Amino acid sequence: MSTVVVPPIIPPTVPPTNPPVEKLEKLEDIQGDIWSKGFPKDNETYYLFQIKHPADFARCLRKLVTDQPHLIPNLNMVKVNWAEIKAEKKRADAHKEQPKRLPMANALIAFTYKGLEIIRGGLQNPDDLLLEDIEKTDPAFSHGMKSAPLNDPTAGLDPLFADPTAIHGLLKVAGSSKEKVNERLKEIQVALQCDKGVINDVPGGTEGRIDGAVREGDNRGKEHFGFQDGISQPLMNGLDDPPPAPDSGALATSTMETEPKFLIVMEGTRSQGSNDIPRPDWMHQGSFLVFRKLEQNVEAFNDLTEKNFKRYECRNAEHMGAKLMGRWRSGAPITLPAYHTADDPTGDHCKSKKMNNFGYEKVDDNSTARGCPLAAHIRKTNPRRTDEEDTNASDPGLKFTRIIRGGIPYGPDHTKGEKPGVMKRGLLFACYQGSIEDGFQHMQSSWCNTDTFPMGGSGLDPIVGQGKSPDDMKMLITEGKEQVQINPPLVTFRGGEYFFVPSIKSLKGVLTAAAPLH
Repeated sequence: MSTVVVPPIIPPTVPPTNPPVEKLEKLEDIQGDIWSKGFPKDNETYYLFQIKHPADFARCLRKLVTDQPHLIPNLNMVKVNWAEIKAEKKRADAHKEQPKRLPMANALIAFTYKGLEIIRGGLQNPDDLLLEDIEKTDPAFSHGMKSAPLNDPTAGLDPLFADPTAIHGLLKVAGSSKEKVNERLKEIQVALQCDKGVINDVPGGTEGRIDGAVREGDNRGKEHFGFQDGISQPLMNGLDDPPPAPDSGALATSTMETEPKFLIVMEGTRSQGSNDIPRPDWMHQGSFLVFRKLEQNVEAFNDLTEKNFKRYECRNAEHMGAKLMGRWRSGAPITLPAYHTADDPTGDHCKSKKMNNFGYEKVDDNSTARGCPLAAHIRKTNPRRTDEEDTNASDPGLKFTRIIRGGIPYGPDHTKGEKPGVMKRGLLFACYQGSIEDGFQHMQSSWCNTDTFPMGGSGLDPIVGQGKSPDDMKMLITEGKEQVQINPPLVTFRGGEYFFVPSIKSLKGVLTAAAPLH
């Protein structure tokens, strides 16, 4: 293997000394998936429903968080689940055994703006929801994903998303097995009196649901292109442990640590465009959920990298794929010196999931083995800079754009030689944030879908970017070379919607104060 000359390391970013303005409190009021760890899961389903009888629904909804056992757990309960899993791994390690898969299931409930309008019609005091105020503070949520400036295609959508106004609510159910997920979903449907017509499946799919599952064996934890997923998550001050100390040669940054108000609606949470209008109190301790079904074209990804790596001066197809993503398949970032020439060096003591203390060069050097292209997926979606004078932080909204990702693969693994276009697979993408405008929508429209971020001529995000036309899907991967044309697209949008995840307190109160029976 040839020797790679490594440019000098840029000094670490100095962590801020000021403490967070607000601390995360009352974990018992927060639904359990709104966390960097999220629900423990091997299987997961997204069930979309309609509310047919608002007053009856409000009365039934209260059961989910008041009856024992709670069918909608809070964050403290999910933390207990993770502690049980950790204890089992420790026990198994001591006995040199494989850890047992602990049977468990958890669920989260969320509503579209249309769903909140329907719920309001069945409440004793409908004005308590202050929906008119939400239209001012969160226009993206109130207008829905279909109206968002995302360049989403309108053809070829999953039938469940054909009519966004038909979607009132979402149940996200995750568990240790498909059986446990089905069992918990059925329990919730019974509690909501689904069989009496209080709610209906959203038409267009199989029982209104979309199912996903963690891939098995060596592919566990990886999405269908083969890259380790879910590595870099914002760590909420006061809830998560701080990031691990940087390894030798890593660029230490503090961009992983995040004030909770950017991820969860708190008293101090404000959207940049809200003109300091406060959100209704009942929304506190809740979060906005973005769901998108993203179909992956594995054949197109493999074809692009295998046929073009020499043209763009990459060492092999794996190297070109790493430049598209910004990480090697193991999750190792290509910008770290130890990972310039190999995916996961033998004898390395740093686990790829811990390698988040790194940054990007002030002057991008795409032509070297070290360079991470400006438009690489992880660089577009997490620029890792807070210094607005840095070329990688040219957007003043950088510090507001924080999301917690919680997706899961769907569909069978790709097999070489399979008939193109027959088997469908991809990612059920979900993320949480305190503001859709500042979080996902800004990331997608202003970063991933533009040629100007972080610098002009960068190109679009090759993985999730969407241009106004197919010709727009290009990215600069090697300095001095023409941009790579991404056609056919590697990922195709198949539908989605914006939701709000209320607090447990609101599920016991304002959202379930049903009008009296007549």
